[in-house]
Amino acid sequence: MPTRALYAAEPIASHTVPWSYEHAATQTITRPATLADYDAVNQLHDRSSLASRFARYQSARRDLRFAEWSHLTNADRATSWVSHPRHSPQDVVATMNLVRTTDSSTAELGLLIEDGWQGRGLGTALAAQARAAARNLGCSCLVVVTGVDNVRMLKIMRGLGATPARTGGTTLAFSLPVA
Repeated sequence: MPTRALYAAEPIASHTVPWSYEHAATQTITRPATLADYDAVNQLHDRSSLASRFARYQSARRDLRFAEWSHLTNADRATSWVSHPRHSPQDVVATMNLVRTTDSSTAELGLLIEDGWQGRGLGTALAAQARAAARNLGCSCLVVVTGVDNVRMLKIMRGLGATPARTGGTTLAFSLPVA
């Protein structure tokens, strides 16, 4: 199931956010995603556990359709990044997406990190970079919708000072100011 922002009406920006970032602690590089990353991102989905994919999508997704990836890499609607080990650029171990919601000042954040790369600080670093990127895109708020049992995302959001609001019996929505 796509995130609620996946098909939002408002363009995210008229430009891309070109930053690349090296995470010293995990020895990974995060760079802007392109259409060419589609297969590597779906390989990431294949290697990720059902629990990790469910935490990201609140469903048992196995992969992304090409049209969805095209949307997530279309600078007019969303901006996405992939992370890979420093010496293995073909091995995507994480993806991060910012998608404009129906409120043009808000972007929804989505993270998927391969199981073996979780618990190393990569998610926290990516969320902090997403916050900076959202600011550069003119957004004043990031939204994260996650399951009440997604302990890692809950820790990341609370660490960044976000407070949750319950959206349903099993989900929480975090609103994270970026200014």
